[in-house]
Formats: sequence, C-alpha cells, structure tokens
Amino acid sequence: MAEVPSPPPSVACTRNLPRFVLFMAKSRWFSVFASLMVMAGSGTIYLFGTYSKELKTTFGYDQETLNWMGFFKDLGANIGIFAGLIAEVMQTWFVLLIGAAMNFFGYFMVWLGVTGRIVKPEIWQMCVYIYIAANSLSFVNTLLV
Repeated sequence: MAEVPSPPPSVACTRNLPRFVLFMAKSRWFSVFASLMVMAGSGTIYLFGTYSKELKTTFGYDQETLNWMGFFKDLGANIGIFAGLIAEVMQTWFVLLIGAAMNFFGYFMVWLGVTGRIVKPEIWQMCVYIYIAANSLSFVNTLLV
C-alpha cells in the first residue's frame, strides 16, 4: 500500500485556521484582546502635549489658548455621566460604538484642521472637537473597567 504524503506544515495550519479563528472569537481571550485594542485607541488623550505643539505652530495659537484646549480635554475626560447613563439602558457593543465614533469624529476634525483640508476652525470649535474626543474615553472606561 502506498503511503499518502502528509501536507506541508503551512497547508496543515491553514486548514485549521477557520476553526481556530472561530474558537478565539468565541473565547474570553478575544474580549481581553478587543478591550486592549479599544484602550490603545483611546489612549490618544494622553498625547495632548505632543500634538499641542503642532496646533500651536499650525494655527498660531498662544499658550493661553492651548491651556483652554487642555482644560476642555480634561473636562471631556472627567465628565462621564452620559456614558454611565447610556450604559444603563443600552448594550455594551452600542456604548463602545458611541465611544469609538466620538473618538474618531473628534480627532478626525482636529486632523482635518491641522492638515488644512477644512477651513481653519475657530478656537471654540477646536475646544469642542477635543472635548468630544476626550469624552469618548469615558465610554470605553465605563465598560472596560
């Protein structure tokens, strides 16, 4: 009887890949991984000191204006009452979706302003964008902590 050759290791691994992916998606370790990814994406709030220099040079802001933006960043990060109220009545995935959308919108608008793709935003608009982006962190922290 002729012996059937075994497939190379790379083929054998890819044959079991869909089963492994399904197993990981259903396990609690996927929740840990997803939580870490969400937290990593929400960690941009701590980089304000890094990108505030770019705001200062691009828009010609003085230090007092940056202090106001920093205040609104801190205000957004510390007011989490809306996240808690929404989390009481909505499912977890929806609250995370709100947080992700707020994070994307806030930082995307700041990025559009810095790169000149939109008209230079007024100072109050930049404060609102930074507040929204920073407030998204409370949505993530409400559910993941």
